[in-house]
Amino acid sequence: MKMPRLIGAALLACGLLLTAACSAHNDAGNAASATANATAASGASATPASATSAQHDTFTEGSQYITLSLPKGTPAPTGPVTVVEVFSYACPHCAEFAPYMDRLRAALPRGAEVRYMPAVFYPEWMAAAQTFYAVRQMGMLDKVHDLIFKAHREHYPLNSLSDYAAFLARHGVNQQTFLADATNAITTAQMAADQRTEMGWNIDETPTLVVGRMSSDAKDATFVALMRNAKVSSLDEMEHVGVWMAEQVAAKH
Repeated sequence: MKMPRLIGAALLACGLLLTAACSAHNDAGNAASATANATAASGASATPASATSAQHDTFTEGSQYITLSLPKGTPAPTGPVTVVEVFSYACPHCAEFAPYMDRLRAALPRGAEVRYMPAVFYPEWMAAAQTFYAVRQMGMLDKVHDLIFKAHREHYPLNSLSDYAAFLARHGVNQQTFLADATNAITTAQMAADQRTEMGWNIDETPTLVVGRMSSDAKDATFVALMRNAKVSSLDEMEHVGVWMAEQVAAKH
């Protein structure tokens, strides 16, 4: 969903449909102001207009999606179909995509799961990633995930761990536990592991959807990536591509 900077301004001037993504190659300062431009150009809104099915959509390898090869020696996964969103709470386009992601979840094949993996493209995104790992450890992720995105869409100032702690305290999260979990060894190790995984998937922008299966039905099964989205023209198309990829994995693997 990334586009060269030189042609980006020209397309905006022409009023053409633009993609919306935070790129690892963009200046960090530009990410904070990207939402208004991308939303105005693409017509994206925080509330998708209507639910649609991906079953009649046709997408092209290398254009809207990329097939990922199984690591050598990895057996074919047999667990549930799983969609992983690589995201950041600090990414304005991820905040805009959140309602689309909720709709995508509802349209997935029966038994499919959704998981999230933070990206840390800039130092400013560190607190956002730590927040995710902390609330997940606390068992609060389902309760506060969309609330955090909603706060970002409404320009609530969430720029540091203390900002997140104060905001989440209003929603039943214990601040002391949150701050301890955000900086503990579990969070540090998981963050490093996730960054290595994202590099292996060649993730350089958010949001990105990666679809595959859990390796088995075991509780400690690992995720095996099989497909990810490539270039898409809008948040709506990303939603459709995500559902379509899940359907392909469910049918073929």
